[in-house]
Parts: sequence; C-alpha cells; structure tokens
Amino acid sequence: MSQVQSNTKTKKWKQLTEKDRYKIEALFQKGISAAEIGAALTPKRDRRTIEREIARGLTTLHNSDWTEREVYLADVGQRKHREAAANKGRGLKIGHDHKLARYIEDKIKKER
Repeated sequence: MSQVQSNTKTKKWKQLTEKDRYKIEALFQKGISAAEIGAALTPKRDRRTIEREIARGLTTLHNSDWTEREVYLADVGQRKHREAAANKGRGLKIGHDHKLARYIEDKIKKER
C-alpha cells in the first residue's frame, strides 16, 4: 500500500535572512521601490513583505547640521527580528507567583 496522495502541505513562506536584509538596505538606498526590491530578491518576495521590513528597520539619523533623515538599516531590522523571536511562545508558569519570582531573583543575585 503506497500513499499516492498526500495531504501535507509544504511551507509556502520563508523568513527573511540577514543577507536579505542587507540586500534590501543596499537597494533601498538606491531609491528602488519595494515591489522592485521584492522582485530582485531570491526567492522573490511580495511588495508588502519588503514594506514591513523597511518599517521595522527604519531609523532616524541626525546630520551634522541638525537635520534628520530616515534610513533603513539592516542591523536594526535584524535586531528587532531577534527580539521578537525571543519573545514568542508561552509565558512562564511563575509569571503570577510574585513571591517565587522574588525568591529566584534573590538566589541568582546572591549565589550567581
């Protein structure tokens, strides 16, 4: 009995890598639109994915003449991605037990 049809689906999307973020940074600095940046990446990305990533990594820089400009920095986007990934998942069970949380904090501080 061989299984001819499978009902499992392959993953349709993949998260942006750090390398992709640096490509986005370089293309964004050249003034290329989000749709064109998405088409330039391998695999191709949707315009909206690029727009969200640009919004995530947008940073305000101050020039020497006190003017401001907004630029996309891949480092900022990658850092925010890592922070969001670290915050995923279920909360700790001791979250509402403040007495236990204080006890653990004290043990860590005193005994390292």
